[in-house]
Amino acid sequence: SAWQECLAKDRIMSANGDFQDFKKQVLKASVQEIDEQAAHATVMWNFLIAFAAKKHFYRNLIIQVFNKLMQVPSWVAAWEVDVKLHEKVQTLHEDLQSAIGAQHEVLRKSIAPAASKSVTLVRMDERPEEVRLAIEREKIIDAIKEEVESEEWAEEEIEAEVSAETSTHPALSALQDGIDAAIAIDDPSKMDSCGLSALNKLRIGCISCAGDDHLFSQELDNAPKVFNFLLSLLKQHKEFLNGVAEVINLLMASTWCSVFEKSQLLQERLRELPKPLQAALGLQSSKVLAHIDADARRMVTGGEVSDDMKIVADRMQSIRAPRTSGGYAQAAKSGSKSLGIEKWKAAKTPEGHSYYYNSRTGESTWERPMELGGPLVYKSGDEVEVWSNGMRAWGKGKVLQVKDDKVTAEFCLRDGSVARKELPCQHKDLRPAAAEAMQAWSSDEQEAYQSWFSAMKDGSSSSKPALQVSQFLWRSGLPREALKQVWAIANPGSRTSLSFEEFAKCCRLVAHCQALDADFVKRGDRPLRVRLRTECLHKRPPALPRFEKGA
Repeated sequence: SAWQECLAKDRIMSANGDFQDFKKQVLKASVQEIDEQAAHATVMWNFLIAFAAKKHFYRNLIIQVFNKLMQVPSWVAAWEVDVKLHEKVQTLHEDLQSAIGAQHEVLRKSIAPAASKSVTLVRMDERPEEVRLAIEREKIIDAIKEEVESEEWAEEEIEAEVSAETSTHPALSALQDGIDAAIAIDDPSKMDSCGLSALNKLRIGCISCAGDDHLFSQELDNAPKVFNFLLSLLKQHKEFLNGVAEVINLLMASTWCSVFEKSQLLQERLRELPKPLQAALGLQSSKVLAHIDADARRMVTGGEVSDDMKIVADRMQSIRAPRTSGGYAQAAKSGSKSLGIEKWKAAKTPEGHSYYYNSRTGESTWERPMELGGPLVYKSGDEVEVWSNGMRAWGKGKVLQVKDDKVTAEFCLRDGSVARKELPCQHKDLRPAAAEAMQAWSSDEQEAYQSWFSAMKDGSSSSKPALQVSQFLWRSGLPREALKQVWAIANPGSRTSLSFEEFAKCCRLVAHCQALDADFVKRGDRPLRVRLRTECLHKRPPALPRFEKGA
Protein backbone atom coordinates (compact mmCIF):
# COMPACT_ATOMS: atom_id res chain seq x y z
CA SER A 1 0.00 0.00 0.00
CA ALA A 2 0.98 3.66 -0.22
CA TRP A 3 1.48 3.70 3.55
CA GLN A 4 3.85 0.72 3.46
CA GLU A 5 5.79 2.36 0.64
CA CYS A 6 5.99 5.58 2.67
CA LEU A 7 7.51 3.65 5.59
CA ALA A 8 9.79 1.48 3.44
CA LYS A 9 11.26 4.48 1.58
CA ASP A 10 11.35 6.66 4.70
CA ARG A 11 9.16 9.33 3.09
CA ILE A 12 7.87 10.56 6.46
CA MET A 13 9.30 14.08 6.08
CA SER A 14 7.13 14.63 2.99
CA ALA A 15 4.07 12.82 4.36
CA ASN A 16 2.16 15.81 5.76
CA GLY A 17 -0.60 15.47 3.17
CA ASP A 18 -0.80 11.69 3.73
CA PHE A 19 -1.24 12.22 7.45
CA GLN A 20 -3.87 14.95 6.95
CA ASP A 21 -5.89 12.65 4.67
CA PHE A 22 -5.67 9.80 7.18
CA LYS A 23 -6.62 12.11 10.07
CA LYS A 24 -9.70 13.38 8.22
CA GLN A 25 -10.86 9.86 7.37
CA VAL A 26 -10.37 8.59 10.93
CA LEU A 27 -12.07 11.48 12.72
CA LYS A 28 -15.01 11.48 10.30
CA ALA A 29 -15.56 7.68 10.34
CA SER A 30 -17.73 5.70 12.72
CA VAL A 31 -16.29 2.97 14.94
CA GLN A 32 -17.85 0.37 12.65
CA GLU A 33 -16.30 1.93 9.53
CA ILE A 34 -12.85 1.93 11.14
CA ASP A 35 -13.35 -1.65 12.31
CA GLU A 36 -13.92 -2.68 8.68
CA GLN A 37 -10.35 -1.49 7.96
CA ALA A 38 -8.77 -3.54 10.77
CA ALA A 39 -6.55 -5.42 8.29
CA HIS A 40 -4.57 -2.17 7.88
CA ALA A 41 -4.23 -1.51 11.61
CA THR A 42 -0.61 -2.63 12.04
CA VAL A 43 0.65 -0.63 9.06
CA MET A 44 -1.21 2.50 10.19
CA TRP A 45 -0.01 2.21 13.79
CA ASN A 46 3.56 2.00 12.46
CA PHE A 47 2.96 5.05 10.24
CA LEU A 48 1.55 7.05 13.16
CA ILE A 49 4.56 6.34 15.39
CA ALA A 50 7.04 7.15 12.62
CA PHE A 51 5.17 10.39 11.83
CA ALA A 52 4.97 11.36 15.51
CA ALA A 53 8.74 10.89 15.87
CA LYS A 54 9.52 13.49 13.20
CA LYS A 55 6.52 15.82 13.07
CA HIS A 56 6.25 17.57 16.42
CA PHE A 57 4.03 20.34 15.06
CA TYR A 58 1.22 17.82 14.49
CA ARG A 59 1.29 16.56 18.07
CA ASN A 60 -2.32 17.52 18.92
CA LEU A 61 -3.72 15.91 15.77
CA ILE A 62 -1.64 12.76 16.28
CA ILE A 63 -3.04 12.40 19.81
CA GLN A 64 -6.57 12.85 18.43
CA VAL A 65 -6.01 9.99 15.97
CA PHE A 66 -4.68 7.73 18.73
CA ASN A 67 -7.73 8.56 20.86
CA LYS A 68 -10.21 7.81 18.08
CA LEU A 69 -8.56 4.57 16.94
CA MET A 70 -8.45 3.32 20.52
CA GLN A 71 -12.26 3.44 20.51
CA VAL A 72 -12.20 0.53 18.03
CA PRO A 73 -11.70 -2.91 19.69
CA SER A 74 -10.08 -4.53 16.64
CA TRP A 75 -7.47 -1.76 16.44
CA VAL A 76 -6.84 -1.99 20.18
CA ALA A 77 -6.24 -5.73 19.76
CA ALA A 78 -3.83 -5.14 16.87
CA TRP A 79 -1.80 -2.79 19.06
CA GLU A 80 -1.89 -5.01 22.12
CA VAL A 81 -0.37 -8.09 20.46
CA ASP A 82 2.36 -6.31 18.48
CA VAL A 83 5.43 -6.04 20.72
CA LYS A 84 7.36 -4.19 18.00
CA LEU A 85 4.85 -1.34 18.22
CA HIS A 86 5.49 -1.11 21.97
CA GLU A 87 9.24 -0.93 21.37
CA LYS A 88 8.82 1.79 18.74
CA VAL A 89 6.49 3.96 20.80
CA GLN A 90 9.06 3.92 23.61
CA THR A 91 11.53 5.68 21.30
CA LEU A 92 9.32 8.79 21.24
CA HIS A 93 9.95 11.74 23.53
CA GLU A 94 8.87 10.82 27.07
CA ASP A 95 6.42 13.73 27.25
CA LEU A 96 4.69 12.59 24.04
CA GLN A 97 4.60 8.99 25.30
CA SER A 98 2.75 10.17 28.41
CA ALA A 99 0.19 12.04 26.31
CA ILE A 100 -0.37 8.99 24.09
CA GLY A 101 -0.53 6.69 27.11
CA ALA A 102 -3.23 8.88 28.66
CA GLN A 103 -5.63 8.05 25.82
CA HIS A 104 -6.15 4.35 26.71
CA GLU A 105 -5.03 1.83 29.28
CA VAL A 106 -3.56 -0.45 26.58
CA LEU A 107 -1.39 2.42 25.35
CA ARG A 108 -0.31 3.23 28.89
CA LYS A 109 0.90 -0.34 29.44
CA SER A 110 3.08 -0.20 26.33
CA ILE A 111 4.97 3.07 26.95
CA ALA A 112 8.19 3.34 28.99
CA PRO A 113 7.75 3.03 32.80
CA ALA A 114 8.98 6.58 33.44
CA ALA A 115 6.48 7.97 30.94
CA SER A 116 3.71 5.85 32.41
CA LYS A 117 4.22 7.46 35.82
CA SER A 118 3.57 10.89 34.28
CA VAL A 119 0.30 9.98 32.54
CA THR A 120 -1.83 11.55 35.27
CA LEU A 121 0.15 14.79 34.94
CA VAL A 122 -0.43 15.42 31.23
CA ARG A 123 -1.64 18.82 30.09
CA MET A 124 -5.34 19.54 30.46
CA ASP A 125 -5.88 19.68 26.68
CA GLU A 126 -4.29 16.22 26.27
CA ARG A 127 -6.60 14.42 28.69
CA PRO A 128 -8.98 11.99 26.95
CA GLU A 129 -12.19 13.95 27.58
CA GLU A 130 -10.59 17.15 26.24
CA VAL A 131 -9.12 15.31 23.26
CA ARG A 132 -12.61 14.05 22.37
CA LEU A 133 -13.85 17.66 22.39
CA ALA A 134 -10.89 18.61 20.19
CA ILE A 135 -11.87 15.82 17.77
CA GLU A 136 -15.35 17.33 17.40
CA ARG A 137 -13.82 20.76 16.74
CA GLU A 138 -11.43 19.31 14.16
CA LYS A 139 -14.27 17.53 12.36
CA ILE A 140 -16.16 20.82 12.00
CA ILE A 141 -13.01 22.56 10.73
CA ASP A 142 -12.41 19.80 8.17
CA ALA A 143 -16.02 20.17 6.99
CA ILE A 144 -15.58 23.94 6.54
CA LYS A 145 -12.44 23.40 4.46
CA GLU A 146 -14.21 20.80 2.33
CA GLU A 147 -17.22 23.04 1.66
CA VAL A 148 -14.95 25.90 0.58
CA GLU A 149 -13.18 23.61 -1.90
CA SER A 150 -10.24 25.99 -2.06
CA GLU A 151 -6.63 25.14 -2.78
CA GLU A 152 -5.79 27.59 -0.02
CA TRP A 153 -6.51 25.07 2.74
CA ALA A 154 -4.51 22.28 1.13
CA GLU A 155 -1.53 24.60 0.80
CA GLU A 156 -1.85 25.72 4.41
CA GLU A 157 -1.96 22.14 5.64
CA ILE A 158 1.06 21.07 3.62
CA GLU A 159 3.07 24.03 4.88
CA ALA A 160 1.62 24.15 8.39
CA GLU A 161 5.01 23.51 9.93
CA VAL A 162 6.05 27.02 8.96
CA SER A 163 4.46 28.05 12.27
CA ALA A 164 6.35 25.42 14.23
CA GLU A 165 9.36 27.67 14.70
CA THR A 166 7.27 30.41 16.30
CA SER A 167 5.97 30.44 19.84
CA THR A 168 2.40 31.10 18.72
CA HIS A 169 -0.17 28.51 19.81
CA PRO A 170 -1.61 26.89 16.61
CA ALA A 171 -5.19 27.69 17.67
CA LEU A 172 -4.26 31.30 18.46
CA SER A 173 -2.52 31.57 15.10
CA ALA A 174 -5.71 30.38 13.39
CA LEU A 175 -7.76 32.95 15.33
CA GLN A 176 -5.32 35.72 14.38
CA ASP A 177 -5.54 34.71 10.71
CA GLY A 178 -9.32 35.07 10.88
CA ILE A 179 -9.18 38.39 12.72
CA ASP A 180 -6.64 39.84 10.28
CA ALA A 181 -8.72 38.72 7.29
CA ALA A 182 -11.81 40.43 8.76
CA ILE A 183 -9.96 43.64 9.64
CA ALA A 184 -8.51 43.86 6.12
CA ILE A 185 -12.02 44.36 4.70
CA ASP A 186 -12.54 48.10 4.71
CA ASP A 187 -14.94 48.76 1.84
CA PRO A 188 -18.09 47.11 0.41
CA SER A 189 -16.37 45.75 -2.70
CA LYS A 190 -13.88 43.84 -0.56
CA MET A 191 -16.79 42.49 1.46
CA ASP A 192 -18.37 41.10 -1.71
CA SER A 193 -15.15 39.49 -2.96
CA CYS A 194 -13.47 38.44 0.29
CA GLY A 195 -16.17 38.45 2.99
CA LEU A 196 -16.94 34.73 2.83
CA SER A 197 -13.25 33.80 2.85
CA ALA A 198 -12.69 35.99 5.94
CA LEU A 199 -15.75 34.51 7.65
CA ASN A 200 -14.52 30.97 7.07
CA LYS A 201 -11.11 31.85 8.52
CA LEU A 202 -12.86 33.36 11.53
CA ARG A 203 -15.01 30.24 11.93
CA ILE A 204 -11.91 28.04 11.89
CA GLY A 205 -10.06 30.30 14.32
CA CYS A 206 -12.95 30.55 16.79
CA ILE A 207 -13.71 26.83 16.65
CA SER A 208 -10.01 26.05 17.19
CA CYS A 209 -10.03 28.24 20.34
CA ALA A 210 -13.47 27.20 21.61
CA GLY A 211 -13.35 26.61 25.35
CA ASP A 212 -9.99 28.35 25.83
CA ASP A 213 -10.80 31.90 26.89
CA HIS A 214 -7.14 32.67 27.53
CA LEU A 215 -6.60 32.64 23.76
CA PHE A 216 -9.61 34.86 23.01
CA SER A 217 -8.58 37.35 25.70
CA GLN A 218 -5.23 37.93 23.96
CA GLU A 219 -7.10 39.43 20.99
CA LEU A 220 -9.64 41.44 23.00
CA ASP A 221 -8.59 44.77 21.46
CA ASN A 222 -9.77 43.52 18.07
CA ALA A 223 -13.27 42.64 19.33
CA PRO A 224 -15.05 45.82 18.06
CA LYS A 225 -13.61 45.41 14.56
CA VAL A 226 -14.60 41.75 14.36
CA PHE A 227 -18.12 42.33 15.68
CA ASN A 228 -18.57 45.17 13.18
CA PHE A 229 -17.35 42.91 10.37
CA LEU A 230 -19.84 40.18 11.33
CA LEU A 231 -22.80 42.57 11.54
CA SER A 232 -21.88 44.25 8.23
CA LEU A 233 -21.42 40.90 6.50
CA LEU A 234 -24.78 39.59 7.71
CA LYS A 235 -26.54 42.82 6.71
CA GLN A 236 -25.25 42.41 3.14
CA HIS A 237 -25.31 38.61 2.91
CA LYS A 238 -28.04 36.95 4.95
CA GLU A 239 -27.11 33.65 3.26
CA PHE A 240 -24.02 33.54 5.54
CA LEU A 241 -26.18 33.42 8.68
CA ASN A 242 -25.07 29.96 9.82
CA GLY A 243 -21.38 30.87 9.79
CA VAL A 244 -21.94 34.23 11.47
CA ALA A 245 -24.10 32.55 14.14
CA GLU A 246 -21.32 30.05 14.90
CA VAL A 247 -18.79 32.82 15.44
CA ILE A 248 -21.15 35.00 17.50
CA ASN A 249 -21.98 31.99 19.69
CA LEU A 250 -18.32 31.32 20.48
CA LEU A 251 -17.27 34.95 20.89
CA MET A 252 -20.15 35.74 23.24
CA ALA A 253 -19.11 32.77 25.40
CA SER A 254 -15.71 34.41 25.91
CA THR A 255 -14.52 37.63 27.53
CA TRP A 256 -15.33 39.32 24.21
CA CYS A 257 -18.94 39.46 25.38
CA SER A 258 -18.01 42.32 27.74
CA VAL A 259 -17.07 44.49 24.73
CA PHE A 260 -20.44 43.85 23.12
CA GLU A 261 -22.34 44.54 26.34
CA LYS A 262 -20.62 47.92 26.81
CA SER A 263 -21.02 49.07 23.21
CA GLN A 264 -24.26 50.88 22.36
CA LEU A 265 -22.91 51.27 18.83
CA LEU A 266 -22.72 47.49 18.32
CA GLN A 267 -26.12 47.00 19.93
CA GLU A 268 -27.64 49.59 17.58
CA ARG A 269 -26.08 47.84 14.59
CA LEU A 270 -27.51 44.53 15.79
CA ARG A 271 -31.02 46.04 15.92
CA GLU A 272 -30.61 47.33 12.35
CA LEU A 273 -30.72 43.73 11.12
CA PRO A 274 -34.05 42.23 9.98
CA LYS A 275 -35.92 40.70 12.94
CA PRO A 276 -35.44 37.03 11.88
CA LEU A 277 -31.66 37.57 11.77
CA GLN A 278 -31.71 39.28 15.18
CA ALA A 279 -33.66 36.33 16.58
CA ALA A 280 -31.23 33.82 15.07
CA LEU A 281 -28.29 35.56 16.77
CA GLY A 282 -30.27 36.00 19.99
CA LEU A 283 -30.68 32.24 20.16
CA GLN A 284 -26.87 31.88 20.24
CA SER A 285 -26.36 33.88 23.45
CA SER A 286 -28.49 35.26 26.25
CA LYS A 287 -26.21 38.33 26.16
CA VAL A 288 -27.23 38.99 22.54
CA LEU A 289 -30.87 38.14 23.29
CA ALA A 290 -31.00 40.93 25.86
CA HIS A 291 -30.17 43.54 23.21
CA ILE A 292 -32.37 42.59 20.24
CA ASP A 293 -35.70 44.35 19.82
CA ALA A 294 -38.87 43.11 21.51
CA ASP A 295 -40.45 41.54 18.39
CA ALA A 296 -37.29 39.57 17.62
CA ARG A 297 -37.10 38.46 21.26
CA ARG A 298 -40.67 37.16 21.04
CA MET A 299 -39.66 35.12 18.00
CA VAL A 300 -37.01 33.39 20.13
CA THR A 301 -39.24 32.76 23.16
CA GLY A 302 -42.08 31.65 20.86
CA GLY A 303 -39.93 29.05 19.12
CA GLU A 304 -40.09 30.81 15.74
CA VAL A 305 -36.37 30.49 15.00
CA SER A 306 -35.32 27.89 12.41
CA ASP A 307 -34.15 24.45 13.47
CA ASP A 308 -30.82 25.15 11.75
CA MET A 309 -30.09 27.88 14.28
CA LYS A 310 -30.94 25.55 17.16
CA ILE A 311 -28.54 22.97 15.74
CA VAL A 312 -25.80 25.64 15.51
CA ALA A 313 -26.43 26.67 19.13
CA ASP A 314 -26.31 23.09 20.42
CA ARG A 315 -23.21 22.18 18.43
CA MET A 316 -21.23 25.24 19.45
CA GLN A 317 -22.24 24.67 23.07
CA SER A 318 -20.97 21.09 22.86
CA ILE A 319 -17.47 22.10 21.66
CA ARG A 320 -16.95 25.05 23.98
CA ALA A 321 -17.40 23.28 27.31
CA PRO A 322 -15.32 25.40 29.73
CA ARG A 323 -11.93 23.95 30.65
CA THR A 324 -12.01 25.34 34.15
CA SER A 325 -14.73 25.39 36.75
CA GLY A 326 -14.73 29.17 36.59
CA GLY A 327 -16.44 29.30 33.19
CA TYR A 328 -16.48 32.66 31.46
CA ALA A 329 -17.94 34.89 34.15
CA GLN A 330 -14.77 36.94 34.55
CA ALA A 331 -14.76 40.58 33.55
CA ALA A 332 -12.74 41.47 30.48
CA LYS A 333 -9.13 42.36 31.13
CA SER A 334 -8.03 45.80 30.14
CA GLY A 335 -6.37 46.16 26.78
CA SER A 336 -4.33 49.07 28.11
CA LYS A 337 -1.46 48.82 30.57
CA SER A 338 -2.01 52.45 31.63
CA LEU A 339 -5.21 51.93 33.56
CA GLY A 340 -5.49 55.57 34.53
CA ILE A 341 -5.55 56.79 30.91
CA GLU A 342 -8.53 56.44 28.60
CA LYS A 343 -7.06 54.96 25.44
CA TRP A 344 -9.25 55.76 22.44
CA LYS A 345 -8.59 54.22 19.03
CA ALA A 346 -10.06 55.08 15.64
CA ALA A 347 -11.41 52.27 13.46
CA LYS A 348 -13.72 51.76 10.48
CA THR A 349 -16.58 49.42 9.71
CA PRO A 350 -16.28 47.36 6.53
CA GLU A 351 -18.47 50.02 4.84
CA GLY A 352 -15.93 52.69 5.76
CA HIS A 353 -17.86 54.40 8.56
CA SER A 354 -15.51 55.75 11.24
CA TYR A 355 -16.07 54.86 14.88
CA TYR A 356 -13.99 55.13 18.04
CA TYR A 357 -13.24 52.46 20.61
CA ASN A 358 -11.87 52.81 24.14
CA SER A 359 -9.57 49.86 24.86
CA ARG A 360 -9.75 50.47 28.61
CA THR A 361 -13.50 50.89 29.18
CA GLY A 362 -14.83 48.92 26.20
CA GLU A 363 -16.99 51.86 25.04
CA SER A 364 -17.46 52.65 21.36
CA THR A 365 -19.04 55.69 19.69
CA TRP A 366 -19.60 57.26 16.27
CA GLU A 367 -18.52 60.71 17.53
CA ARG A 368 -14.81 61.47 17.70
CA PRO A 369 -13.74 61.87 21.37
CA MET A 370 -11.79 64.86 22.65
CA GLU A 371 -8.66 62.73 23.10
CA LEU A 372 -8.53 62.25 19.31
CA GLY A 373 -9.35 65.83 18.38
CA GLY A 374 -13.00 66.22 19.36
CA PRO A 375 -16.07 66.51 17.09
CA LEU A 376 -15.42 67.05 13.38
CA VAL A 377 -15.86 70.61 12.10
CA TYR A 378 -16.83 71.44 8.51
CA LYS A 379 -17.02 74.72 6.52
CA SER A 380 -18.36 75.63 3.10
CA GLY A 381 -16.13 74.37 0.30
CA ASP A 382 -14.64 71.47 2.27
CA GLU A 383 -14.17 68.31 0.23
CA VAL A 384 -16.15 65.48 1.79
CA GLU A 385 -17.51 62.00 1.09
CA VAL A 386 -21.14 61.04 1.67
CA TRP A 387 -22.47 57.49 2.08
CA SER A 388 -25.28 56.38 -0.24
CA ASN A 389 -27.37 53.59 1.25
CA GLY A 390 -28.94 52.83 -2.11
CA MET A 391 -25.62 52.53 -3.94
CA ARG A 392 -23.76 51.13 -0.92
CA ALA A 393 -20.82 53.38 -1.77
CA TRP A 394 -19.20 56.68 -0.81
CA GLY A 395 -19.60 59.60 -3.18
CA LYS A 396 -17.10 62.48 -3.38
CA GLY A 397 -18.40 66.02 -3.11
CA LYS A 398 -18.25 69.40 -1.38
CA VAL A 399 -19.91 71.14 1.55
CA LEU A 400 -22.39 73.73 0.25
CA GLN A 401 -23.56 75.09 3.60
CA VAL A 402 -23.12 74.66 7.36
CA LYS A 403 -26.02 75.88 9.52
CA ASP A 404 -27.16 74.99 13.06
CA ASP A 405 -24.94 71.91 13.30
CA LYS A 406 -26.25 70.68 9.94
CA VAL A 407 -24.14 70.17 6.81
CA THR A 408 -25.55 70.35 3.29
CA ALA A 409 -23.31 68.57 0.81
CA GLU A 410 -23.47 67.88 -2.91
CA PHE A 411 -21.80 64.68 -4.11
CA CYS A 412 -21.45 62.38 -7.12
CA LEU A 413 -22.97 58.90 -7.08
CA ARG A 414 -21.32 55.88 -8.61
CA ASP A 415 -23.59 56.03 -11.68
CA GLY A 416 -22.43 59.59 -12.42
CA SER A 417 -25.53 61.39 -11.15
CA VAL A 418 -25.31 64.20 -8.58
CA ALA A 419 -27.15 64.13 -5.24
CA ARG A 420 -27.58 66.47 -2.30
CA LYS A 421 -27.95 65.59 1.39
CA GLU A 422 -28.39 67.43 4.68
CA LEU A 423 -26.83 65.64 7.65
CA PRO A 424 -25.83 66.46 11.25
CA CYS A 425 -22.14 67.38 11.43
CA GLN A 426 -21.26 64.25 13.39
CA HIS A 427 -23.36 61.82 11.33
CA LYS A 428 -21.54 58.63 10.42
CA ASP A 429 -22.58 58.97 6.73
CA LEU A 430 -20.50 62.13 6.38
CA ARG A 431 -16.69 62.19 6.47
CA PRO A 432 -13.80 64.40 5.32
CA ALA A 433 -12.52 63.40 1.89
CA ALA A 434 -9.80 60.84 2.40
CA ALA A 435 -6.37 61.16 0.89
CA GLU A 436 -5.65 58.40 -1.58
CA ALA A 437 -5.27 55.34 0.61
CA MET A 438 -2.77 53.77 -1.76
CA GLN A 439 -0.03 55.42 -3.78
CA ALA A 440 -0.52 54.74 -7.47
CA TRP A 441 2.04 52.62 -9.28
CA SER A 442 5.07 54.68 -10.26
CA SER A 443 5.89 54.74 -13.98
CA ASP A 444 8.74 52.28 -13.29
CA GLU A 445 6.40 49.99 -11.34
CA GLN A 446 3.70 50.15 -14.02
CA GLU A 447 6.17 49.33 -16.80
CA ALA A 448 7.88 46.45 -14.97
CA TYR A 449 4.73 44.86 -13.53
CA GLN A 450 2.85 45.10 -16.84
CA SER A 451 5.80 43.57 -18.69
CA TRP A 452 5.95 40.57 -16.33
CA PHE A 453 2.17 40.19 -16.33
CA SER A 454 1.93 40.23 -20.14
CA ALA A 455 4.79 37.73 -20.46
CA MET A 456 2.77 35.01 -18.75
CA LYS A 457 1.54 32.68 -21.46
CA ASP A 458 -1.69 31.43 -19.90
CA GLY A 459 -4.84 33.36 -19.08
CA SER A 460 -5.99 36.52 -20.84
CA SER A 461 -4.72 40.08 -21.16
CA SER A 462 -6.71 41.00 -18.02
CA SER A 463 -6.18 37.98 -15.73
CA LYS A 464 -3.65 35.21 -15.13
CA PRO A 465 -3.99 31.83 -13.38
CA ALA A 466 -3.09 31.98 -9.68
CA LEU A 467 -0.80 28.96 -10.06
CA GLN A 468 1.28 30.68 -12.74
CA VAL A 469 1.49 33.87 -10.67
CA SER A 470 2.64 31.91 -7.60
CA GLN A 471 5.31 30.16 -9.69
CA PHE A 472 6.53 33.56 -10.88
CA LEU A 473 6.71 34.87 -7.29
CA TRP A 474 8.96 31.94 -6.33
CA ARG A 475 11.58 33.48 -8.59
CA SER A 476 11.89 36.36 -6.09
CA GLY A 477 14.04 34.15 -3.85
CA LEU A 478 11.93 35.05 -0.82
CA PRO A 479 11.35 32.32 1.78
CA ARG A 480 8.08 30.42 1.64
CA GLU A 481 6.99 31.97 4.94
CA ALA A 482 7.12 35.48 3.47
CA LEU A 483 5.46 34.53 0.19
CA LYS A 484 2.52 33.09 2.12
CA GLN A 485 1.96 36.49 3.74
CA VAL A 486 2.30 38.30 0.41
CA TRP A 487 -0.28 35.95 -1.10
CA ALA A 488 -2.68 36.34 1.83
CA ILE A 489 -2.72 40.14 1.38
CA ALA A 490 -2.74 40.40 -2.41
CA ASN A 491 -5.22 37.57 -2.93
CA PRO A 492 -7.31 37.45 0.28
CA GLY A 493 -10.24 35.73 -1.42
CA SER A 494 -7.99 32.91 -2.71
CA ARG A 495 -9.20 33.46 -6.27
CA THR A 496 -7.98 31.06 -8.94
CA SER A 497 -7.03 33.90 -11.29
CA LEU A 498 -5.51 37.32 -10.57
CA SER A 499 -6.08 40.66 -12.28
CA PHE A 500 -3.22 43.02 -13.12
CA GLU A 501 -3.97 45.08 -9.97
CA GLU A 502 -3.68 41.99 -7.76
CA PHE A 503 -0.50 40.86 -9.52
CA ALA A 504 0.98 44.36 -9.10
CA LYS A 505 0.21 44.25 -5.38
CA CYS A 506 2.14 40.96 -5.17
CA CYS A 507 5.13 42.58 -6.91
CA ARG A 508 5.06 45.67 -4.69
CA LEU A 509 4.93 43.55 -1.53
CA VAL A 510 7.77 41.34 -2.79
CA ALA A 511 9.86 44.50 -3.33
CA HIS A 512 9.20 45.65 0.24
CA CYS A 513 10.10 42.20 1.61
CA GLN A 514 13.37 42.25 -0.29
CA ALA A 515 14.18 45.59 1.36
CA LEU A 516 13.21 44.56 4.91
CA ASP A 517 15.40 42.85 7.51
CA ALA A 518 16.05 39.29 6.30
CA ASP A 519 15.44 37.65 9.69
CA PHE A 520 12.15 39.52 10.13
CA VAL A 521 11.01 38.39 6.67
CA LYS A 522 12.16 34.79 7.23
CA ARG A 523 9.97 34.47 10.32
CA GLY A 524 7.02 35.37 8.12
CA ASP A 525 4.66 35.53 11.08
CA ARG A 526 1.82 37.87 11.96
CA PRO A 527 4.04 40.97 12.46
CA LEU A 528 5.17 40.71 8.83
CA ARG A 529 1.59 40.27 7.60
CA VAL A 530 0.41 43.32 9.57
CA ARG A 531 3.32 45.48 8.39
CA LEU A 532 2.81 44.51 4.75
CA ARG A 533 -0.92 45.24 4.93
CA THR A 534 -0.85 48.48 6.94
CA GLU A 535 2.37 50.11 5.68
CA CYS A 536 3.96 48.51 2.64
CA LEU A 537 0.95 47.91 0.40
CA HIS A 538 0.08 51.62 0.33
CA LYS A 539 3.49 53.06 -0.56
CA ARG A 540 5.99 52.66 -3.34
CA PRO A 541 8.94 50.39 -2.56
CA PRO A 542 12.50 51.75 -2.33
CA ALA A 543 13.43 49.71 -5.42
CA LEU A 544 11.71 47.46 -7.95
CA PRO A 545 11.42 43.77 -7.00
CA ARG A 546 14.06 41.35 -8.28
CA PHE A 547 13.06 38.10 -9.98
CA GLU A 548 15.36 35.46 -11.42
CA LYS A 549 14.93 34.86 -15.12
CA GLY A 550 12.65 31.96 -15.96
CA ALA A 551 13.85 28.82 -17.59
